Amino acid sequence: MKFTANYVEPYTNSITASVMFANTEEDPDEPTFLSLQRPIEFEDSNYYFEINDQSYSRYGGLELVEFSRNQITVILEQSSVEKFDGIEDFRKIQVDFEINDAVFADIQSTIRRIFEGHDIYQEK
Repeated sequence: MKFTANYVEPYTNSITASVMFANTEEDPDEPTFLSLQRPIEFEDSNYYFEINDQSYSRYGGLELVEFSRNQITVILEQSSVEKFDGIEDFRKIQVDFEINDAVFADIQSTIRRIFEGHDIYQEK
């Protein structure tokens, strides 16, 4: 699955760190999105991801997350693809985006926090 996000929003409070990448232009009623989250109030918590709606969500289950200045690529473990009805289009999710430097710094910080302690995260 590949899409361009026109909406990119990081959010962190004392309980949760999250970032949302969404395309709200093509279908505003059912946008394409990738959401990454982690409860940070618990030290040993796991990350959570969601693709398009809650039926395609899971704690853990990612093989690789690559983040760069204008793109994030997420590769799901095969067990996650199988859990999501075998939808092979979900195996690799690539999101392109254009954001300013301040938003990029916020997103980078948030994503680092979400995947802290997991060796699946890489920056390009």
